[in-house]
Amino acid sequence: MPEHHTTLTQTRHAFLIIAHHEPEVLRALLSQLDHPRADIYLHIDARADALFAQAATWRPAQARLTLTEERLSVYWGDVSQVQTELMLFARALADGPHAYYHLLSGVDQLTQDVAQWMAFCDARQGTEFVHFFAEEKTRKELTKRIGRYHLFTLHLRDKHTLAHRLTTPVRNTALALQCALGIHRHTDGTPRKGSNWVSITEDFCRYLTQRAPQIARRYRHTLCGDEIFLQTALWNSPFRHHLHSTADDIAEASLRAIDWERGSPYTYRAEDAEALRKSKAFVARKFDGSFHL
Repeated sequence: MPEHHTTLTQTRHAFLIIAHHEPEVLRALLSQLDHPRADIYLHIDARADALFAQAATWRPAQARLTLTEERLSVYWGDVSQVQTELMLFARALADGPHAYYHLLSGVDQLTQDVAQWMAFCDARQGTEFVHFFAEEKTRKELTKRIGRYHLFTLHLRDKHTLAHRLTTPVRNTALALQCALGIHRHTDGTPRKGSNWVSITEDFCRYLTQRAPQIARRYRHTLCGDEIFLQTALWNSPFRHHLHSTADDIAEASLRAIDWERGSPYTYRAEDAEALRKSKAFVARKFDGSFHL
């Protein structure tokens, strides 16, 4: 059984949001989460000052909203994503206990009422809603992402900048040399990968944050570690036996609707609304300013 097991009846839920744009979608999400049992922790990217200024004026009617003073610049594929998630988990845990810790992006929307989502999780206390991709599909990818040293990950997505043009050859040469020399970084246990948007218990949140310094060090110079660190920690712990589902189905495992078939991921439109509301997911990603539920 997980350590520090507690019985949580009608305890508040923590909703942890990472945002950097789309203020209309974010405001709609906060409105959907406005419930007496909701504690909302909102991280605004350090580069998004205009959005931070807007968010500072928002006051939910019933939920508690905490705008985190610690703001990181979050870059795709970089350890900054891991650091931000760990910071949010720790911040919310300090105000606990919470029945669940739900990690969300600022471009998410709920497909059902937040009270229904909380009730669904409450009825399954002790269950971890975490998605895992099928192991055989990701084995080679994991070797590349966390088995090698990835340099200059801050500039991976800045394709039209001088920094990207200068660092890309260095990064690629370093990776090629590691492959040629057979360099493999040490991994703790069996590495696993899945969607980084999860709903986890108080017990596992504590387990994870207690290991935060080691995790942050381990996932420096890895690629997209945010899709790996939590799954790996959980899979190699007693919490593995408390998963809601081990199926390679995001909606089934983590109660999220994320469409990787039509996009990276697909941006939902008005014509998708009915199907989303009828799905088994309680939250969907992603949306833009042209439409929100």
